[in-house]
Amino acid sequence: MKILLALIAMLTSSVNSTSQNLYSLKATVLDSQSGATVPTKIYITTLDGLPLLIEGKHEQVDYLSKKWTYCDGNFSVSSPYKTIIVEIRKGLEYIPVKDTVQLGVNLQKNFHIQRWVNMIEKGFVSGDIHGHYVLLDGPGFMKEVLLQMNAEDLPVLNILACENNTVSPHFTGKLDTNSTNTHSIFVGQEVRDWQMGHLTLIGLSKQVDGYPYAGGILEDWKRPHWLMNHAMQVARKQGGLVIWSHFSNLPGAESPVAIALGMIDAIELMTFNEPTDLPSHWGPWNNSGMSQAEFPVLRGMDLYYQYLNAGFKIPMVAGTDKMENDIPIGSNRYYAKLRGEDCYEDWVSGIKKGNGFITNGPMLDFSIDNLQAGDSSNFTGTRLVKARVIAKSILPFTTLEIVRNGWVVGHKTVFVKDNPPVNGIYTIQLDTIVALKESSWLAARVADDPDNRNRILPRGLSVFAHTNPIYFFRNNKLVSERASIAYLIRYVQAVINWLERKPPFATAADRLEALRLARKALGIYKHL
Repeated sequence: MKILLALIAMLTSSVNSTSQNLYSLKATVLDSQSGATVPTKIYITTLDGLPLLIEGKHEQVDYLSKKWTYCDGNFSVSSPYKTIIVEIRKGLEYIPVKDTVQLGVNLQKNFHIQRWVNMIEKGFVSGDIHGHYVLLDGPGFMKEVLLQMNAEDLPVLNILACENNTVSPHFTGKLDTNSTNTHSIFVGQEVRDWQMGHLTLIGLSKQVDGYPYAGGILEDWKRPHWLMNHAMQVARKQGGLVIWSHFSNLPGAESPVAIALGMIDAIELMTFNEPTDLPSHWGPWNNSGMSQAEFPVLRGMDLYYQYLNAGFKIPMVAGTDKMENDIPIGSNRYYAKLRGEDCYEDWVSGIKKGNGFITNGPMLDFSIDNLQAGDSSNFTGTRLVKARVIAKSILPFTTLEIVRNGWVVGHKTVFVKDNPPVNGIYTIQLDTIVALKESSWLAARVADDPDNRNRILPRGLSVFAHTNPIYFFRNNKLVSERASIAYLIRYVQAVINWLERKPPFATAADRLEALRLARKALGIYKHL
């Protein structure tokens, strides 16, 4: 009996081995317009949904609840099944491909992927402000980065070195040598404190010293706190930009101080967390010495609005905070307006100017009386303005809005069943007329749908996009919403309350300096 079972097992193994190599596909992905072979990410399954891996060693990434494989534009797959489904994606500006393929023996096939929009030709360049690639760090690291940038159609990537116990081998203070005419890689730095906040520093000529590890307290991880102002000062002296990291996740204790003192060039509104969720780091509120009724927690997007309402022209940017394969680079990105021919310099300049929009899918075309994001205009009396926004996306969305000083002044919700994609593109247009009687900022946004079912992206993110504001100043006066200013005063008072209880800092002098700066910021808010 044992001999018979062994023979059956050997025969079965032989059949399976033969059948596994019965069908195969050798494929190339071509750009429909140029005809060039283009890197993409690939997902292949059987008709029953069984995933099939392409041949060779390739990095993978999670996206839309699937595990995709990056390739250079050429791939091969073998299957015991004659029919397979091939899906191909390339960033946000290409129409996804989904094709049912009947395999043969050594079948060769070309797939064509087509742009639905070319944002560079429209005058915009996109970039991811915040990447890490911890798992890929090693030989061939930058070549893999460049491959994935190509596959995600991402012209600019800012990679952040972190703690400086060891200077990053990739940091040069200039564009990485693997950069090309179409793809720019720059290594910047992130300094981190779990209570004070995190900073994204770009355009550095030298790494900022004095932050050898992440400071502060995260859950039961206890370390002394760092004063972020030191890093801001050093970065500014080097001509770099200082950006508040993943603001929706960790607004931190020092952000209202740094913004009041004019030390922040932009904030990352969309990075790790959903901008319409509450922050996951509760420190500033838990340690405020105030009740929640007196000092309520605000969603990242709403907290950002309070600074705009207090008269601060703080632009927003976006990135992924990519550390593992749970999100593609460029899944969140910032589109900046092109001014010349240098995409990287224009993108960096566009951060400070606030002349673009953040997105994880939708492309926003927003204008008010021929003004664009980042523009400003003065008026007297009452001014009627006509605002228009057109949102187009390969990802489904339902809600498009125009906001003035945080209030919705234009709104359109169209559910997907009533607004199916045309040639793979979802589109909503919104027009509204707004009467301005006071200094105001206006912006357009694709927000989460009302029933909260559109959390289809990595880390539970909704399909989201938001333009930087257009500013209107009545009689040349800044925007000044008293309720927002009062909230920011409470925020800084909360920081002062915490600092006066003498939390552990790297040095006693740093805590005293943090307290001095907070009191100075409080005076600024009180005089707005």
